[in-house]
Amino acid sequence: MQIEPSRWPGRVVPSTNADVDVAVESLCDRASWPDADRRWIRRVLEPWFLAGWNVDSLLVAVDTRPDGTRQGRPRSRSQVAHEFLRARLRAWTADGTALADPPLSGITLGQWYRVNRRNAALNAPRRGAGLTAEGRQARAETRALAHRRDPVERSREKGRRRQEVLDSLLTPGQEVPSFADSWRLVAELVPVQRVCSACGHVRNEVSRQAHRVA
Repeated sequence: MQIEPSRWPGRVVPSTNADVDVAVESLCDRASWPDADRRWIRRVLEPWFLAGWNVDSLLVAVDTRPDGTRQGRPRSRSQVAHEFLRARLRAWTADGTALADPPLSGITLGQWYRVNRRNAALNAPRRGAGLTAEGRQARAETRALAHRRDPVERSREKGRRRQEVLDSLLTPGQEVPSFADSWRLVAELVPVQRVCSACGHVRNEVSRQAHRVA
């Protein structure tokens, strides 16, 4: 399985020659070392990859020491990339020869692939449950009616269904209010204007509440 350097998993420990080449290229890209000699970078990193180190751990080692303190300033253009890398990794050797344990645990490419497939399966969209026989029949009938009826008829039937729902809300024994009933209700709410026959003065009669006498 070939992986592009930009997509190389940082926690994977490369094992084959092709994987080491991709990991070296990934480290140079992530460290912003376009001028680095990949052959010399590979010579420096091969023993670290054999000791179980990965790209993420190497980048951590370039920036910090094992005790967590900073290593110093980033590499300048005047510094040769592989010499700078060798000097920074020297802080992670116990006696100058033995390599320290990587700060970040690594996995094989096969393990990463299996975890990646499992996560993809868990996050994949799930299909909804299929319709029952009654549901499929109702869907077929609805689609048939939609193709057979014209838009005007569908709109009228929708209005009839809405009216049936409203009628079902009435108290049993009562009739649906008519248009005349609505006008009578408005007439009861609006004050009646009285006109004096002698002077033509218009007077609004407003009902007043009766005062109780103690």
